Amino acid sequence: MLNVQSNLRFFNLNQLLPFSVYPLHSNSRQFHTKTLTNKRVGPHNIDIISVLVGCLLGDAYSSKSKNLTGGSSFRFKQSGRHKDYLFFLYDLFFLRGYCTDSGPRLYKTILVNSANVKKIYFGYEFDLFTFSSLNWMYDLFYLNGKKIISPEISKFLTPMALAFLIMDDGGWVSGSKSVRIATNNFTLQEVELLRDIFKIKFDLDCTIQLLSKGGGNRPKDKYSLYFKVASLPKLRELVLPFMIPSMKYKLGL
Repeated sequence: MLNVQSNLRFFNLNQLLPFSVYPLHSNSRQFHTKTLTNKRVGPHNIDIISVLVGCLLGDAYSSKSKNLTGGSSFRFKQSGRHKDYLFFLYDLFFLRGYCTDSGPRLYKTILVNSANVKKIYFGYEFDLFTFSSLNWMYDLFYLNGKKIISPEISKFLTPMALAFLIMDDGGWVSGSKSVRIATNNFTLQEVELLRDIFKIKFDLDCTIQLLSKGGGNRPKDKYSLYFKVASLPKLRELVLPFMIPSMKYKLGL
């Protein structure tokens, strides 16, 4: 059983407001670098929990210290194209005391294609402080060091979390006039679970499409999740209050 009640005791998961009206964290700027990991205890506002859940379903990732007094850290990373979104994320966490004032770091990635042609990509990333009080979040998303989708995620998947998932790892498909979620790192069973959670929690209908078959250099089948066109108006109604202007194109706007 995941012990999260102590961190969420002040908040009603069913009463979410648009991000702009959330107050700063009650401990704003108190999670500074001189604070020990096991002293950064929260409580963590539901906006922070929602952002973490949405981003961890997307491109963000986490690691947990193996020592008994250690905690979990979280990293956020986006390509240069999505710099505005990454810096928005940084400001969100910085103003609530979750990271240093050093700002996002520029990184470079070099990829070599099958024709042995190198391509260089730039992006930005930043890390949160390490929190023992967020170890439960790591345990929610990881099993034996591998990111998973578990049924327990349903408890924390709010409209705000869904908005950050779309901003983090969603895309607009102009041909089919639908929104795609890049779930290609999850198993078919996990993608089916996420589809069912969207239906049960938000009455959103999705389809699953096979992107590529495993075999050869591809270790497994890859799948994407698509919101059906009929669900697009409801999806927009749910997530638009939480999306920044530069990301609204992912909803076809």
